[in-house]
Amino acid sequence: MVKKRTRTARPKTKSGIGVADGPTAEWRQHHDAVVEDRDIKGTKGIRALSQNAFDRYYRRCELAPGDKTQNMRRYMAGERLRGDWERAGLDTRARQSFERRAGSSEEFTAARVDAWNRVRKAMVVIGPTRNVVVNAAIYGDRVGKAKMEMLRAGLDALADMYSGRK
Repeated sequence: MVKKRTRTARPKTKSGIGVADGPTAEWRQHHDAVVEDRDIKGTKGIRALSQNAFDRYYRRCELAPGDKTQNMRRYMAGERLRGDWERAGLDTRARQSFERRAGSSEEFTAARVDAWNRVRKAMVVIGPTRNVVVNAAIYGDRVGKAKMEMLRAGLDALADMYSGRK
């Protein structure tokens, strides 16, 4: 008699990430990480805070030199834009996904449509600084010294929009 091989489910942690999916203990010692929602389906992922240039700007207080409150405000505005960008599904349009989708049509939930509207409004508000802000806050690209003032101005406008000032 041939014994059939069975699959066992991977154990899940409290965050909902499988043990095999998460980083090793050694990696966690060297990097600060945050567990966050990845998409509208509710799956979670781990993002290293030190790997992203935008996170480094925040940690070094380069978004608002000398003013920690303003630095945090600008960082949170960029993070909120990144969250809306992912919730709206724009990250999957920019980067190809090899994951199979159930059905041929996309899911358009109220949260996704609201996030899409906030992103559209943000693109209008930040105006000519749009490329710099999107590249830094969403994709984590470096902006360099020449464009740092543009990033700060765009994040200020974005923070005002999210706080309801504009």
